[in-house]
Amino acid sequence: MPLPIFWPAAGTAYFYNTLKNMTKAVITGFFCFLLFVGLHIFIFHNFHIRRRFFTMAKLFSGFALLYVAAYLIISEEDIALALGPAIPLLGFLNGAFLHYFFFHFYLNFIQIVDRSTCTRILVEIESSPRHRLNPEELKQRYSMDDKIFYELHDMVTMGRLEKRGDFYANTLKGRWHYRLFKFIRDFLRLEKN
Repeated sequence: MPLPIFWPAAGTAYFYNTLKNMTKAVITGFFCFLLFVGLHIFIFHNFHIRRRFFTMAKLFSGFALLYVAAYLIISEEDIALALGPAIPLLGFLNGAFLHYFFFHFYLNFIQIVDRSTCTRILVEIESSPRHRLNPEELKQRYSMDDKIFYELHDMVTMGRLEKRGDFYANTLKGRWHYRLFKFIRDFLRLEKN
């Protein structure tokens, strides 16, 4: 009876080839993403972009095409020669990264579904009897006061704010996050529209 392909003695070459292919895909994708981020930072820092999301989507689409071309051009052997004995470690790191990425993506997805103002507005409009609302009707159905209260409560729970009587103040962690986000916003010129 032949051994199944996943049996280590029978499938070592198969696993090694699969690992080389996966490593090629992840490394190619990673470098294309780095190029995308570099160009995104350069453009947003040096030019005033009004349609930021549209610009990022176009950049991403261009780099997706670059990824496909690079993946087709670069061979697994090129990657294997360049990385050699590091391939098994990279296979492990690829899996760990994917686990983290999927978890992070899921958390962001839940955040959008649960907490996004845009999503909540769409839900409120669609669930209204006429499927349309004016701004005043929307304010009655979706209280920004409640939204701010819940956000403040969560920021206290996360240690970014502390409540002092009727006021809120940044903690050390909150000030660190403020400085980081302010630097990024200023550097990428993400001022208010």
